[in-house]
Formats: sequence, structure tokens, C-alpha cells
Amino acid sequence: MQAEKEGFVFRLYDFKSEEHYQTIKFTEKNSDGTFNPGTTNEEVVQMLIDRLYFLQKNNWSAENATIIILLKSVRQLLAKRLSRKIEKVKKYNEQGSSDTNK
Repeated sequence: MQAEKEGFVFRLYDFKSEEHYQTIKFTEKNSDGTFNPGTTNEEVVQMLIDRLYFLQKNNWSAENATIIILLKSVRQLLAKRLSRKIEKVKKYNEQGSSDTNK
């Protein structure tokens, strides 16, 4: 794994390869409030959960079961984090509109 743009664009090398890779790009907020397209942490975690469920169907292991539980916990924490961020934005916008009405 190599970061092409810290925090946003990552190069994931194919198994046993130093030449072939896939680029994973996360959404990025610009200074003007717009967003560059990309995926989210939530999507990546869900992908891993789906993959591990598939692996479990073919060859059950206690480690995979534990990883699934932990990834579901990560998914819940990310959802909690997002809800908190949304609430902060709502409060900020409410304060701004109440200041304008004065």
C-alpha cells in the first residue's frame, strides 16, 4: 500500500506484485464546500464485511467470525461519528439563521 495523496488516494498493490495495483480514492471536501468524487470509509468497511461473509461460507474460521464482528463494530462507530457531524452542522446552521433573523 502506498499513499499517493495522504488521506485520500491510495495505491493497493495486487497480490505478489510490485507493478500492478488498484487505486482507491476517497471523497474529498474542497475549500469551496464542494466534494471531489470518491468512496467512503463506510463503503470500504462494508466491502470487507461482505468479502469475509463470502469467505466464511466457503471455509469457516473463528478468526473470520471475529473479524466480521469487529468490522461491524467499526461500521457502528463510523455511523455514530457521522451522526455527530451531521448534528454539529445542523446546530451551526440553526445558529447562523437565528443570528440573521435578529
